[in-house]
Amino acid sequence: MNFRFLLLFALGLSACNDPGSSSQQTSEGTFVPPVAVVDTGGTKIIEPEPTAQQIARMKAANLQAQGKIKEAALVLKEAGLISEAAGVFKSAGLDEEAYQLYAPEDFKLEDTTKYDDSPDAQLAAAVDEKPSVMRHKMTLNGKTFWYTASAGHLTAFAKNPEKQEPQASVFYTAYTRDDLPRESRPVTFFFNGGPGASSIYLHLASYAPQRAFLNGPEVKPEWKDNPPDSFPMIDDKESLIDKSDLVFVDITPGTGYSQAIAPKKNQDFWGVTVDVELSRQFITRYVNFNHRQVSPKYLYGESYAGGIRVPKLARALLEAGKGDYEKSDSVSKATVLTGVVFHSPAFDYAAEDAVLPTTAMTADYLKKTTARGDLSLDEYAQVLRDSMMKQHSDGIDLSKYLGPDPLIEDAIHNAYDYRMYLKVNWVSASFWGAPVKLPTEPWYKFDFFEERALNNIITAYLPAHVNYKSASAYTSASWSDWFHSASGAFESWDFDNSANGLPDIVEILKYDPSLKLLTVHGYYDTVTPFRRSELDLEGVVFDKDKNLTLLDRIPVKNFAGGHMIYYSEEARAPLKKTLDEFYDAPPHGNGPTIVKARDLVATIPAQRAAPVPAIALH
Repeated sequence: MNFRFLLLFALGLSACNDPGSSSQQTSEGTFVPPVAVVDTGGTKIIEPEPTAQQIARMKAANLQAQGKIKEAALVLKEAGLISEAAGVFKSAGLDEEAYQLYAPEDFKLEDTTKYDDSPDAQLAAAVDEKPSVMRHKMTLNGKTFWYTASAGHLTAFAKNPEKQEPQASVFYTAYTRDDLPRESRPVTFFFNGGPGASSIYLHLASYAPQRAFLNGPEVKPEWKDNPPDSFPMIDDKESLIDKSDLVFVDITPGTGYSQAIAPKKNQDFWGVTVDVELSRQFITRYVNFNHRQVSPKYLYGESYAGGIRVPKLARALLEAGKGDYEKSDSVSKATVLTGVVFHSPAFDYAAEDAVLPTTAMTADYLKKTTARGDLSLDEYAQVLRDSMMKQHSDGIDLSKYLGPDPLIEDAIHNAYDYRMYLKVNWVSASFWGAPVKLPTEPWYKFDFFEERALNNIITAYLPAHVNYKSASAYTSASWSDWFHSASGAFESWDFDNSANGLPDIVEILKYDPSLKLLTVHGYYDTVTPFRRSELDLEGVVFDKDKNLTLLDRIPVKNFAGGHMIYYSEEARAPLKKTLDEFYDAPPHGNGPTIVKARDLVATIPAQRAAPVPAIALH
């Protein structure tokens, strides 16, 4: 038999058995080895010419046999056989080289643009959209893998996908697993609240591959005189990078490094409606720019973002559908939205605070009451719910649950996690003719104890870990307090009678009843108490026949933490477990059927004028 044919056939089989390819069918095409055809005379061999990819496999197999691993992989890469090239590298233990085949090369972005967080600030033109890139290796749950950290700006366009009428250059930081198939790899967009907060809190302390170790609810005595300057950065064993790509968005122009583009100004986007539209435009641009049309998509909103921005954003995305996606072969398989997490949300700004259960939980934590006994936190929370109901109907005395007033003598508490307190000195004063006591320290607002530290961290972290270096200072929040002297987005926000996200949740369920929805709260948060969300959701009946409410459709999971649940070490593992189960769950399909729109609208409590909160819901 023809020797050349035997050689081609053997090399072809060798390529087929390459560990980089699990079968003959690959993403780059189907490999079929040369076939011998015998003519009627029984002697003539017809040898089809091998394709370019078949030749590449033959060469690679020969190079592998000689121990030339990198050369073999390069041959496959140049032939477009990326997954097989990665398999060659992995077979030799060269995981980093395998990941480099999928991920972009490291790129240090020196951003010389001067960003301005003032209300009237504007950029003359959009910022270049090329992001920084830095590849990293980490081990999570016993598995070692590579991921890509990147940061930069994307332009939010009023008209997509035509890329017309630029609105703002929005800064973001992303963590992606570029070697995983995009059609099954989720991407989650994270938003802090305020309104007027950057994403610094979620970004640095929640689910990224590295996080700041705040060791909550620890309070150090020296914080009485000064807030902490920094916190250690550690590997995040509760990172969500094993479940989803993560995108932390500084959506409010004037925060982070985000800014409006002329003729728009920063303050043009400081309002409920314009903020939601800008958020939708950013997500559309991210999806198109990174070719994530087919990826499952999640929204994660904290505080104002959890209760107002994200419900309205989810509705806006579903209403827009796939129309703004750039056309591609896969756009027919595109997804718009898969799930939403409402983190410490304020669904209805006009609702009662329902803070008494939180106060009672704090009294128990501080050992100011023995009413809990041997009950678990969740069991005790149910006792408090029942007792609060009886307070209104039967007038029962709640003092045994609430403890003394104040809980700690001569102390101030952190509203975001009421377990945290500082013992301070007080002076007597008069307010409108009434005697009051005022603390003489600290000079900063204890509710924002972490701000200086996180701002210092991100200034060093972005260049060192994300390869992004800016010529400007990072603006962690646009509001007035001890750390931000000028009035900003928080004080100027236009609520335009839209400080209620409940009607939007009803609407998104009408658009897509299969959406996965989850609410998470900390038991010790007095800013957005857990009982408030439960009552808000329970107040919207969406199946009259079965008397089912949004609380039946959207679980509320509570943890031993505050507003930023992830600050608390005790809460992190249970919270991660809950989120893992949320990502792993199939689309919702066994719940109540969504009824007609007119019935849904009729059962939503009438909206009332909602006051601007006294403290930022960040």
